[in-house]
Amino acid sequence: MRNNSGELLRRVAEGESVLVTNNGVPAAVLVPPGSDARTRLAAAGRLSIGTGLDLSVLPPPVVSPVSTEQLLAKDRGA
Repeated sequence: MRNNSGELLRRVAEGESVLVTNNGVPAAVLVPPGSDARTRLAAAGRLSIGTGLDLSVLPPPVVSPVSTEQLLAKDRGA
């Protein structure tokens, strides 16, 4: 970063996030101003952005004749 700070800041200003390391250890993440939490977490490697799964292709949910309360009571031995 020391030798390329101008280039790194230009890239961040253009919307790119940059991981800054210190001897190979992540030390900071430079993100564009106004970035939301999702962008910051993804840039830091703490969040994986989804693939855009189309949920409409999934089968409809199965409706159980037993309520959640009944299942919990049975599990608890009540």
